[in-house]
Amino acid sequence: MVGSSNFLVPNATFIVELIAFLIVVFVIGRYILPYITKPMEERQATIRQALADAEEAKRRAAEAEEEYKRVIAEARSEARSVVDEASKLGERVRADRRQQAEEEYERILARAREDIDAQTRRATEELRRSAADLAVTVVEKVIGEGLDTSAQKALIDRTIAEVDSSASAGVTG
Repeated sequence: MVGSSNFLVPNATFIVELIAFLIVVFVIGRYILPYITKPMEERQATIRQALADAEEAKRRAAEAEEEYKRVIAEARSEARSVVDEASKLGERVRADRRQQAEEEYERILARAREDIDAQTRRATEELRRSAADLAVTVVEKVIGEGLDTSAQKALIDRTIAEVDSSASAGVTG
């Protein structure tokens, strides 16, 4: 009875319980645990694969972001070069237009000068014709009135005054 009162000494019930426990553990480990661990291992494998896929996706996203930044930088650079080229082209067109305008101005100015010179020549020619007509008229009057010296002098003075007035009227008119 000493063995039954001391809890450190195993009795027959304890041994049966221990054997039953070991049988249960063996049955669980042999037949039930594989059915539980297999889905868990599959689930772990799925999770590992998902994590690997997530890492791959993260790496690809980082690469895509780098590619995006590179493409954006190239596009900005290209846009800047296009704007610079357009500015240069605008400056060139503006310079060409300015040169054309200056050439047109010079051409119009030369034509105006030619017109003024032609009008001046026509006016001078008309003035000469008028003076010649006047001289002819004076000569006709002189011949018609006789050759008296005082009359001739008066006639010349009057003719000169008429030529002056005609000349001044032609210049102003």
